[in-house]
Amino acid sequence: MRREDLLASPVEHIKISPKMTVNQLILEFEKSGSFGAGRLAIACNIFERMVRDEECTIYLALAGAAVPAGLRTIITNLIRKRLIDALITTAANMVHDFIEAIGGHHYKGHWAANDFLLYQYHIYRIYDIFVPEEDFIKMDYQCTEMFTEIAKEANGQSLSSHELAWEMGKRLKDPNSILRAAYEKRVPIFMPALRDSEFGYIYWMHSQRNPQNTLKIDAFKEVSSLIEMFSNSPRNGMIVLGGGVPRNTVQHAAVTSRKGIDYAIVLTMDRPETGGLSGSTLEETVSWGKLKKEARKIMVIGDMLITFPVIVAAVTERLEENFTRNPTLTSTRGKTT
Repeated sequence: MRREDLLASPVEHIKISPKMTVNQLILEFEKSGSFGAGRLAIACNIFERMVRDEECTIYLALAGAAVPAGLRTIITNLIRKRLIDALITTAANMVHDFIEAIGGHHYKGHWAANDFLLYQYHIYRIYDIFVPEEDFIKMDYQCTEMFTEIAKEANGQSLSSHELAWEMGKRLKDPNSILRAAYEKRVPIFMPALRDSEFGYIYWMHSQRNPQNTLKIDAFKEVSSLIEMFSNSPRNGMIVLGGGVPRNTVQHAAVTSRKGIDYAIVLTMDRPETGGLSGSTLEETVSWGKLKKEARKIMVIGDMLITFPVIVAAVTERLEENFTRNPTLTSTRGKTT
């Protein structure tokens, strides 16, 4: 490479104008091409390519307290607009979706609150978000009854986590619910760490009340469904919010199916030096065969509550008003239990 090749693209300084849109700001970031702004602009371009590629299956991997912090409606809309094809999430996020679906709320709090005072007032804290204990109790009882009803209908058949998610979504009426939208649009919600959530303890309550007809959950049943989705799709793309088990679930399906990932966006604040998956680089992922060498990829270091809405807003702005995505996907969509 020649010296002049390395100096071919000068930094164009960011210009701010009154009434500029989100996408116009992102285009200014792209002209700069520097630091987090440049990475965020690349992430928007990759997401737009994913959405416009009708032979690409899009997986949204969700970890952290995304739903209680305010991303619930964005995710629901992505499902309803079919801008994602599968959600792989911690079950805890779906617990919080359930809480809001039955009338509960999350409240603005403060990270420096007196936690013993919160304990005395029966208020749970998620960094600077407050959740009243009674909302969890209400969910516990309603979901326990729901599990019993689902068990009766299943009649001894084992359910995977995404089949259970559809069954819950079928029984929730809130149109803003992620679970409800996924059921209506037949978008699978995979919860690989289902037991590690309030659902695990709700299951225990249900089993104590119904020892003769306990709901059967098969933690391994969904593996083949996810691998089938990868195998049947010409191309696959992932968007990761956080990392952890959801990211690993998508990447493991990619390598097991021998398909690899074609597009990848990771939004995280973790670092790679500890060896943890949430902070591991996408270049490292190539060594496993999870990500293709030629994949379009970017890792954006920053708060997903800031970066993800910006990406979605910019790409939504770029799409035509009547844009409809029709992926050529043969997957679990449409299958029933």
